[in-house]
Amino acid sequence: MRVRQIIEKADRLVGGGILTKAEPSKASPRSDFMVDYPYVWNLAEMHRLGSVTPHHFFAELERAGSLERLVDKMKRLPWRAPTTRELARLVWLRKRGESPWPAMKRSSVAIVEPSCPVDHPDRGLQCQLALEPAFQQLAERAAESGWTENEIA
Repeated sequence: MRVRQIIEKADRLVGGGILTKAEPSKASPRSDFMVDYPYVWNLAEMHRLGSVTPHHFFAELERAGSLERLVDKMKRLPWRAPTTRELARLVWLRKRGESPWPAMKRSSVAIVEPSCPVDHPDRGLQCQLALEPAFQQLAERAAESGWTENEIA
């Protein structure tokens, strides 16, 4: 419609008629889903999922008909469009008010405050001793998750 208006206006300005004719735009109109999920673009950018991912996401969402059906489809077809699947997961979590980050145990390790002035010669050693339990726990949790000792080191 907009293209036709522009051409008609140009036609009036020229006065003699323009030989071009208005063709309907090939660009797909913004879907209701695009309006309903304005944060999808930000999620894709924030999680570095690529600029084309939201378009795939909305196309898949349109095919599925609802976010619930899309999430279900992505679960059944895990090989299909991993970035779109990840975006669907993030959107689903956001919609349900959950955090997109995997649940992590909070560390219970307390780090001791320094007991000597900044210019004290043993301050570096004291810092190493204060951090050692936290590093030890971090290394243990990495090993429990399946990382090898060389990878952790």
